[in-house]
Amino acid sequence: MKKEKFLLVMPDYSDFPKLFLENLEKEGFESYLITDKVSKFRYKGFESIKNFFIKNILRNKEYKQGLIKKHFLDELNKSLSAITEDLDYILVIRPDNFPIPFIKNLKNKTLRLIAYQWDGIEKFPEIKNYFSLFDTFFCFEKVESQANIKPITNFYFDHLPPAEKKYNTENPKLYFVGLYWKSREEKIDRFIDEVSGLSIELSIFIQYFKEPEKKNAQIQYIRNRISFQENLERVKDSDILLDFVDPLHNGLSIRFFEGMYYRKKVITDNIMVKNYDFYHPDNIFVVENDNYKNIEQFLKTPYFDLPEEIVKKYGFSNWIKEIIKK
Repeated sequence: MKKEKFLLVMPDYSDFPKLFLENLEKEGFESYLITDKVSKFRYKGFESIKNFFIKNILRNKEYKQGLIKKHFLDELNKSLSAITEDLDYILVIRPDNFPIPFIKNLKNKTLRLIAYQWDGIEKFPEIKNYFSLFDTFFCFEKVESQANIKPITNFYFDHLPPAEKKYNTENPKLYFVGLYWKSREEKIDRFIDEVSGLSIELSIFIQYFKEPEKKNAQIQYIRNRISFQENLERVKDSDILLDFVDPLHNGLSIRFFEGMYYRKKVITDNIMVKNYDFYHPDNIFVVENDNYKNIEQFLKTPYFDLPEEIVKKYGFSNWIKEIIKK
């Protein structure tokens, strides 16, 4: 049977592209990849001299930026031209990381050009300029008055083996990794204060780009990103995943789906999770109305095993079928 050809276009973020390709190949696709990682820009001919004149004499700094943008577009188009076959599907993740002319060129290579925005729409509002370029545009947020946009949740990679670790009711390990932002810092500090007297092990990592003004002794601050594979190993080793919702997100983070697959509980302040079929109060504790005093009982309650059909529903295998469905 002839394999369908699938091009994935996405940011070169951690080891995400590798995991996508592995799961696509498990599903029987012949897969290709283009990322936003291109060769380093270098001046050609007299461009360096021209830039010096324009920058220093005319006080215009846009010339070099224009050259860099052109180089980026040219390199992307070169990667696309190297794929000589017609493609059955092209999926672009975070399309706003790529120039619009390149997205239009992708359309000439396939009958099904699909997008998935894995971040909030209002967090990156530039994405609104890309909606109409795709046959179908998926995001985990509800978007009104746009016919080609469809909602879809995040997922877990189901080509990876599930974890076997049993939930520890006596001294559970709580795990979180995420980027630093001010409102998250305040939430985490409050949470740590509230659970400090409980029998738990905290494993909290915050990646920062600018040194935080103050640091919490219970948090491990890191400069370098933890790879997705390393993160999954920490997920498997934990008992409870912590989730502090981004105020510019209107959906569920990937932590809920990893928690489902690896049989981990979740503590979150995202009240939206109560609307999903996998929500169970033994597995997911929603912080609301200052109900921190109820966490202790949640920690001592065993994990509730969800029906297999619900867990499978949120795996990559089912997710990709929904993505390419006409």
